[in-house]
Amino acid sequence: MLHIPNEDARFMRETCGPEVIDVLEKQAAKHAWTDLYLHRPEWAAQGRSYTDAVLLAIEVAPPAQQLILKIVPAGAPGREPAATAAAAAAVKNFTDQHLVKQPFDPVPLSDGRTLMFQKIAGHSLQTTTTVGGLDGQHRVRVIEQLIRGLLSGWNAEVLKQAVPESVRVSAFLREELNDVWPGDGSLQAWGRSLGVLELAPPWLYSDGMRLPNPYLMVKGGPALPDPELRVLRGLGHGDLHLDNVLVPWMEGTVQAGAYCLIDLCTFSARADLGGDVATVLLSALIPFVEHELPPDQRHALLRFIVAPHATHGAYIVPRAKELVQSVTMTAQQEMSHWRDSWDAQFLLSLTARALLFTTYTGIGEAGRGWLVRLAAHAGGEFLARTARRQGGEAWPPPLDLGRDSFTTTQFSAVGVARSRDSAAFMPDQEPQRRRWETDSGVRDKRAVLGFGPDHTVVVVDGQGRVRRWSVGGDPLPGAEGRSARIEVGHQALVSSLTHSLVTAWPKELEILCFPQDAGVFRSDPFHFDGGENYLVTSGGDVFATHDRKTLTVRNFENGSVVERVPCPASLAASAVSLDASVIAMARSQEVFIHRRGRPTLQRPMANSIPHFRTGLLKKFSSMVSPGCQLAVSPSGSHVGCVTFEEVLVWSTEDGKEVYRRKLTDREAREALGGEGMRLLCTETGTLFCLKRGRLSCPTIDGGIQLRQSGRYVDVAISRDGRLMAMLGSEGRLEVWDL
Repeated sequence: MLHIPNEDARFMRETCGPEVIDVLEKQAAKHAWTDLYLHRPEWAAQGRSYTDAVLLAIEVAPPAQQLILKIVPAGAPGREPAATAAAAAAVKNFTDQHLVKQPFDPVPLSDGRTLMFQKIAGHSLQTTTTVGGLDGQHRVRVIEQLIRGLLSGWNAEVLKQAVPESVRVSAFLREELNDVWPGDGSLQAWGRSLGVLELAPPWLYSDGMRLPNPYLMVKGGPALPDPELRVLRGLGHGDLHLDNVLVPWMEGTVQAGAYCLIDLCTFSARADLGGDVATVLLSALIPFVEHELPPDQRHALLRFIVAPHATHGAYIVPRAKELVQSVTMTAQQEMSHWRDSWDAQFLLSLTARALLFTTYTGIGEAGRGWLVRLAAHAGGEFLARTARRQGGEAWPPPLDLGRDSFTTTQFSAVGVARSRDSAAFMPDQEPQRRRWETDSGVRDKRAVLGFGPDHTVVVVDGQGRVRRWSVGGDPLPGAEGRSARIEVGHQALVSSLTHSLVTAWPKELEILCFPQDAGVFRSDPFHFDGGENYLVTSGGDVFATHDRKTLTVRNFENGSVVERVPCPASLAASAVSLDASVIAMARSQEVFIHRRGRPTLQRPMANSIPHFRTGLLKKFSSMVSPGCQLAVSPSGSHVGCVTFEEVLVWSTEDGKEVYRRKLTDREAREALGGEGMRLLCTETGTLFCLKRGRLSCPTIDGGIQLRQSGRYVDVAISRDGRLMAMLGSEGRLEVWDL
């Protein structure tokens, strides 16, 4: 008779149900066991289970041995015992080393569940961990070994006999998504919430690129290309996230080559060979995307995955870059005999698995938003390569203004850091190293400078002519202007999310978009009603205009209204953060700081013209309302102001003044009659002031003019605050590390 301690038996009844005890007693009689104990101290299975399986570590005797008792739910997970047996029979050498073993036959339970026994990977519960629990370098080492094993170990014999299978893109994606694709599945529910499924725009304008709607790629139909591809199939785990891979330690060193695959209920003998590789990669990157990478690095990571380039790799943290390379480069080495077709297949594997990951409840909104964008980027890269290989029409196809979408929340919004996450005030941030310079060909004191996505640089001259450069200084397609001149002042703004910009002409706005390799798209002019309207300084996700009575936040697609805020009387200056969550407006001696969803801050300032401060003219000072300059940092963490009398910086998180000083006499005199004026605020609160062609840092006590050659027409700071661009009056364009 089987002896089970009362405490252990009670725990198993409560956890697994009373029938499990009866089954164990029958198994004991079959295998001559006399004793069964729960492992003490009580073992807590590491990692995550997406199937609600119950895992217990037990000890049985004779002979004395440790086992994992696993109760798998009914339905798809219930296939695990049979799938594990099928995987074990496929390639014995690989199985013996790297697949969890079933020492005894599984037992079906009356409620549809299945009880199964597994050996302990690595022979010890104490010195075995999931790959998801490893730190950076250890994780990379195991992943490289794992990818090699999947392709050239487990599938070595399969690949020797493999014949590529031709399949349509849509059919391939639907097969990979399997039961999550039908209309009532969780995948389509997420697509509907994004607004890209029921309205079904075939193209999405995201990350400065025109990308195919990945949901329509799955659905198929005439709206998007649906070419054939050749696919290699073989043995695949099907759900190979990092918590389904165990690895042992020995003397404090991870045994990278001794990994063991568990949870094989999704095993298939004809799996997409790219599926497991893509799953390993995504499960390794999700923590970075959800918690560790700032928004701009998330975008760079997208491009580095689907079309690796050093310019993108330079902008992501080394650990994330190393993980991507450990997967993609190792796989390319193992599939070198099939390289071009493998690269194409892997892009679609990424598309499918990224969409599949959006259905996992353990992934937050930020992660799911990034995953669906990855699906679009990977699908777009596949279609672009296919079009180039076939030598057909230019890619992407020409714009269809009735069907293309330019406003889809998760695709277009990268987001910015919250002000509470920003660094403390730092007064003296300065340009450190020149990245590149070129002759812009623009010699116009009205020219406006800005940064677009991927650190592209954009110059708009006084007639609306657009010149653009890549992050490395290579020219990009631009646009010609008009015979008329744009409004006085900085009446052009560049989008930081999409390759778009807005220019202000008398009583109308024009929005220009630069879709990938598709020329320029000019919107119909947006006409203002009533009097003059002006563009508000900064912005990037959205832009804003004001008519001195109302400040209106607008969409970069078509100028439609997002939000309206009343202006103070006698408005002197205004500025907004990238997403307009912080709006600063000033009159002569007062600044109003609107914080979305929070009380408005109202702060006084000293502001008088130098000649009116003393002597006979002092009595006339009350008759004059001098202006000022305002700037808001990209996320809205700080607001800066320079008047005719002082410099101020406020933190918008708590409303505190973090810097204040009086202007020197020299600074006050230079404030009169300046042209081409611009004030910029970094995320740390450092101010840069362009006045009379000279760039200074007014948040350094006494003020300091930065070293420069010639005079500047305009300056700009990139969205992430890492780069500064300067446009000289003679046309020289410089980009510096900040």
